Amino acid sequence: TPADAQRAELELICRKLALKPGARLLDIGCGWGSLTLHAAERHGALVTAVTLAREQAAYVRERVRERGLAERVEVVCQDYRDIEGGGYDAVSTIEMGEHVGDAEYPAFAAALHRLVRPCGRVLVQQMSRGPGAPGGGPFIEAYIAPDMHMRPLGRTVALLEEAGLEVRHTESLREHYVRTVGAWHRTLEERWESFVRLVREETARVWRLYLVGGAPAFEEGRMGVDQIL
Repeated sequence: TPADAQRAELELICRKLALKPGARLLDIGCGWGSLTLHAAERHGALVTAVTLAREQAAYVRERVRERGLAERVEVVCQDYRDIEGGGYDAVSTIEMGEHVGDAEYPAFAAALHRLVRPCGRVLVQQMSRGPGAPGGGPFIEAYIAPDMHMRPLGRTVALLEEAGLEVRHTESLREHYVRTVGAWHRTLEERWESFVRLVREETARVWRLYLVGGAPAFEEGRMGVDQIL
C-alpha cells in the first residue's frame, strides 16, 4: 500500500543516515513529522525538528506527546538560517531544497555543511528536472509552489560539493514516483467530496490537474526525485 511504501522510504533514509540510539538528527523542513517520529521511535534518535509553519509545529508536538517521545524530540518553529550550534550526527532535508530558491541554494548547502559534525551524514531528498525540461513551469509556479526551483541532479550535486560536502551516493526515485503520484490521484478521486469540503472545489481541481500531469512528467524523465547522501 502507499502507507507501506512511505514507511519503507522513511526506513531507507534512516539507514542511509546510519541512525543509532542517541544519535542527534536535525530534520530541516520536518513537514508533518513523519521522518522525525520514525527516527525517534524506531531508531532511538534524538531529533530536532525544524519547520517554518506554526500549524506543522503544533501538529508534530501533539504527535510527539501522544507517542511519549518528548524526551527524544524537540520541535522548533524557525527559519533554517537561524539554527544555531551544530555538531549533529545527521542532517535530513526531505523535499525542501526545491523551495529555498535558486539564488539561496549555495547558502542552504553551506548551512548543511555547518550544522553536521565532521564525518557526519547529510541526506538531501528533492525534486529534479531533466536537462531540457522547465524548472517547474508557469502552472506549478502560479498554483502549486510559487517558490519551487528544480534543476538537473548534477547541478545540485555540484552545489553541495562546492559547500564542502562529499557526495557519497545518489539514488533516483523517479520510477517509484510514477506509482506514488498515481496512488495520490486515486485517493483524491475516491475521497473527492471530503477534499472539496476541506479546501473548496477550485483548489481540489488544481491539485487534480497537478497529479494528472505529474505522473507522465516522472515517467518521461522531465521530473525526478533524488536522494543525495
